[in-house]
Formats: sequence, structure tokens, C-alpha cells
Amino acid sequence: MNMNTTSVSMLVLVLTSICVESSHRIIPGALPYDGYHDLHLPHNPPLYPTYAKVPNTNFRCDGREYGYYADVQASCQAYHLCNDRLIASYLCTNGTLFNEQFQVCDQFYNVRCGSHYIDL
Repeated sequence: MNMNTTSVSMLVLVLTSICVESSHRIIPGALPYDGYHDLHLPHNPPLYPTYAKVPNTNFRCDGREYGYYADVQASCQAYHLCNDRLIASYLCTNGTLFNEQFQVCDQFYNVRCGSHYIDL
């Protein structure tokens, strides 16, 4: 009986290690897949806009209260300060986009440009 329990324990341990080992690999024997670093490798075209200056878009401040607003036509890399009219325009650095909810330039993968959903 003690031998049977030991055998079952060993089998569970081996199966668990195989499942854990294989869950992070796309091809058996390959290096572990790391999706986080895929976001930071160069892509052609890039995964985010790379404007050098604020682009000309159809963004208008008419009827908007005082505040900062992302420019969806510029893929949210540009944002504007409005007070019923355009006061100033700004550009987030490459790799970041303007997050209207938090009023900051945030990593591109944290921003849902043009989405009406908010983060909790």
C-alpha cells in the first residue's frame, strides 16, 4: 500500500512538471515564449504611432469643457487642451499614448484609444 501511494505521487509529480514545462513553450524543446518582450521588440510597422510632431487632423474643441482630450485620428499619440476652443496641442513620446481617463501619456498597450470603456 505504501508503494502504491509512492508510485501515484511520483506519477502526479511527473505529469505536473510536464504540464508546467510545456505550457510556456510553443515548440517542444524551444526557449520559453515571453509575450511581454514581444511588445518591446521592433515591429515593421510599429505597434504604435511614431509622430515627430503633432499631425494635422480634424480634431475640434467646439463645445468641449476645459480639459485635455486625446486625438483619436492621431491614434491618441497627440492630445489637445481645450476650453470651448483649442488652446494648445501636445505629443506623447514614441511608445506612449494619451490616456484620457488618467490624463497621462501611458504605455501604448495600456491605452484603448477611442474606446468608451474605462479602467476600474
